[in-house]
Amino acid sequence: MNIIIIDKKDTTIKTDNQTLVVDSQKIPFRLIDTLLIVGTTALKTSDITKITEQDINILLLSYNYTSNAIITSSSTKSAQLKLAQYKAASTTPIRIAREILSQKILSHVNHLKAHDILIETDEIMQKIANANDLDTLLGIEGSFSKRYFGHYFSLFPKVLHKGKRSKRPPLDPLNALLSWYYTLLYNIIAIRLIAYGFEPSIGFLHRPFRSHHALASDILEIVRADINAFVEDIFLQKLVVQSDFTKKGGVYLKYEGRKKLWKPFRAFLQTIEPKIDQFIADLRGML
Repeated sequence: MNIIIIDKKDTTIKTDNQTLVVDSQKIPFRLIDTLLIVGTTALKTSDITKITEQDINILLLSYNYTSNAIITSSSTKSAQLKLAQYKAASTTPIRIAREILSQKILSHVNHLKAHDILIETDEIMQKIANANDLDTLLGIEGSFSKRYFGHYFSLFPKVLHKGKRSKRPPLDPLNALLSWYYTLLYNIIAIRLIAYGFEPSIGFLHRPFRSHHALASDILEIVRADINAFVEDIFLQKLVVQSDFTKKGGVYLKYEGRKKLWKPFRAFLQTIEPKIDQFIADLRGML
């Protein structure tokens, strides 16, 4: 993914012929497929139109995860694929949901195994195989996640967390970073799904709800363990420390902290893109 990240205060973005102009820097459209903008930036609607006409997606994120928006080209893609997706989601979602949950659990177990923390999976996998409805699968997922995070938080100094997962809002630095990267990847996956012709709001393990991209949440489950390991490395290498976070209605990464993490995030994104793309390709064959 050729992603341009703009996370700079008082930035002006405009277009000039076949280039994107960020302050004084010019970037050819051909080198961009996604434009990620964090915070408040000046961008005219005429420039937004020119950008999306080039099949460049725009992802807008607030620094505290409370709002986001995806702007894409209005051209319809792969109507037949969407029809197949709707049919599978309405008739046999359990089949694909089982596969998603199985992959999630195995990846999380392998992550803990790297720390000599062992979780037997035979019983869990049998429960997944025997599940006949989504509520049962979600119950299995919830129980496993609680167990997993109990081990995961034990890998970090207690000064970084309160011992449990907190989301809206995150209540400590560890949860703040987890939520930030989950939000980023969730939206990037949604963009990827749109590019491949899928409808991101129609999921299999997760149910459609208002503006929720249920299918993006499904695929996020496949890479959550990778994100967790990435966050672990960030704190282990001390790329950010406690002073890089602020407490304001929750705990969030400061602007200065985010700036330090964009380069490692780009590198991380390159490592998991093949996994995301492979599952999307596999999903097409499951429909």
